[in-house]
Order: sequence, then C-alpha cells, then structure tokens
Amino acid sequence: MKPITRKSTIIVIDDDPSILRALRRLLSGAGFDVLTFDRPSTLLKSDLPKTGACLVVDINLPEMNGIELCESLAASGCSLPVILITAHTDEETRRLADDAHPVALLIKPFGRELLVNSIEKALLADQR
Repeated sequence: MKPITRKSTIIVIDDDPSILRALRRLLSGAGFDVLTFDRPSTLLKSDLPKTGACLVVDINLPEMNGIELCESLAASGCSLPVILITAHTDEETRRLADDAHPVALLIKPFGRELLVNSIEKALLADQR
C-alpha cells in the first residue's frame, strides 16, 4: 500500500464561492493539490484523476444534487472516494447521504482537523 502523499488531489464542488475559497485555502495549506468546481456540469466535463484523489461534494447543488452527481460519476466509471458536506441536518438528507455510501458526511461548519482526517481516510480507502 502506498503512503498517502499530501500531493494527492482533492476535488471540491460547492456552489458557494466563499466555501470554495475557504476549502481551497485550507486544503492547499495542508499540502494537497486542490481543484474546485461550482457546478456539477463543469465537473462532469472535466478530466478527473483516476486514483490518488478524493471528492468533497456539497449535497445541495444547482443542476443536480450532490447525491445525483455521485451517481452520475459512478455510472461513468469514476470510483474516487467521496466526502459529502451539507448544512442540512434533517433525517431525509442523512438518509440520502447514507444511500450514497460516502467515506464521511460532514455538517457545515466543520473543523479543519475533521476534514483533513476524513480526506486521509478516503485516500486510504482508495488504495484498497
């Protein structure tokens, strides 16, 4: 098993520009390469890494929700691990998130350590 390198790519999708800026800064500061997207359609048109990467996906997105985006990515052969993020803590959101089998579901606002630990867990899962 390869060790996790901080040069792993973290792909963040959120429609809130301030969240994207904050996560880019936080994750870049932690040593990760970061790609950000504000719309599912832009992400789906991009050339994503096949391994050594992790997706951080907001559940509440325009065009399609984060769960639908994960389903679309999986249908296209993308098997990167996913961390879902949301500001909604209702039971329906949690059930939808569980159905997507993410490595983690993080409720906004979440701390740096929780996010980085979840990413490291996701990257380890990707190596198996």
